Amino acid sequence: MPKKDRAQEAPSRDVPKPEEGQTICVVKKMLGGDHLVVLCMDGKERLARIPGKIRKKMWMREGDVVLVGIWDFQPNRCDILYKYGNDEIKRLVNENIISREVIDQLRG
Repeated sequence: MPKKDRAQEAPSRDVPKPEEGQTICVVKKMLGGDHLVVLCMDGKERLARIPGKIRKKMWMREGDVVLVGIWDFQPNRCDILYKYGNDEIKRLVNENIISREVIDQLRG
């Protein structure tokens, strides 16, 4: 009996989109101690923190595209909420949430 093609039966997950108080950023520099510098779509550099619940599940590198939640009381700091994969970035570009040129500019 042949194996089923798993790519066809796997449901596509919804890609998290930025909501109020969230933005898409690119990791610019790793600082250590679960802190990093990100460059956001609004042109600002922010100090980001990786929360404990995703600290060991998501490994970050420079150039990764992430969704961050901006702090209300300190707008120059944020928390990492989600790390986008390559296929999810393509889906965001196809849905016109972000343009490929912006991603390339942020990555440098």
